[in-house]
Amino acid sequence: MHVVTKTRGQRVFICLLLLWPVGALAGEGAYRKSQFYRGITAHHVVTHFLQADLDGDGSDEVLVCYREPEDAVDQRGGVLILTGGPKQFQVGWHVMFENAFPEKVKADGKALTFHLVQKTTGEDKKIVRTLVKGKDFFFRDEDGNPFAKVKVSASSTLRKDGIEPANVFDRDLKSGWAEGGDGTGVDETVTLEFPEPVDLAMIGVLHGNFRSKRYWLDNNRLHRAEVTVETGADRYDTESEVDFGQDLGLGLYGDRVELSFTNRPVMRYFRLDKRDVLSLELKITSVLLGEKNDDAYVAEIDLVEMIPSWFVLGKKKPEASGKKKEEDPGKEEEEDDWTEDDF
Repeated sequence: MHVVTKTRGQRVFICLLLLWPVGALAGEGAYRKSQFYRGITAHHVVTHFLQADLDGDGSDEVLVCYREPEDAVDQRGGVLILTGGPKQFQVGWHVMFENAFPEKVKADGKALTFHLVQKTTGEDKKIVRTLVKGKDFFFRDEDGNPFAKVKVSASSTLRKDGIEPANVFDRDLKSGWAEGGDGTGVDETVTLEFPEPVDLAMIGVLHGNFRSKRYWLDNNRLHRAEVTVETGADRYDTESEVDFGQDLGLGLYGDRVELSFTNRPVMRYFRLDKRDVLSLELKITSVLLGEKNDDAYVAEIDLVEMIPSWFVLGKKKPEASGKKKEEDPGKEEEEDDWTEDDF
């Protein structure tokens, strides 16, 4: 290439272009800048990375296997699949294995074969499990995914074009929900309800208005929050067939998890470890004040499904807890010998 007529700075730039790897120019490794990757690797160790076209659209998905940093019994880990490409990566599938972690994964068409490690007090167990897309797992926008038909509501919403509660779970970081109540947003809530019970390992939250750095600084973002996780056992008394919410008006009831955030626009993940979850409520308890506006924003929520230990170990799925036993229609009801004298 003839560069004699170029300035010294231009010559250096052209030389750097010639030496720079083609993959880097095309965005290779761009997934590392995604909020989901940054959030999950803040407290986890990557064990394997793979690119493969799982949905047959001609472009590769990014698969990141990871584990907890502690080398202990019941150490666990998961897999994060990113779709969409460098412009804006989205979560395609995100799960965590209970009591095991994926050491590596192999893709063959739509089949993913995981080489899992289960830490024990003795020799580590090596387990191989294969999951097929469209049969054993589904991407977020597909009907078979447990989060595909999540219902999202909020205690209040800012009256502004494009702002609605569903934005916190649409996989678009540029959209978001902003509360519309008086004050700074403290005690305002956003609630996710699931059509079927789901086991949850973690929740990820990206706080603030993520449209730009200026928007993020101008508006309130979370400092502290709490998540209330409601299960079937929290909502129903199966023996008396009482719905605590509808029948007794007790409202949302379940375990609470405290969340805290730094003054940085980075997604943070928190452990939940709850089975048979029916709903999840995020409540703002403290905010970091914006420079111009007093509206508190949440850009995105990510939920990490738990793959239970019975699957990891290749055992039969147990019956759902709290399931009411069916009575034998041929068995006569035993007579009760109580009388009015017992009162």
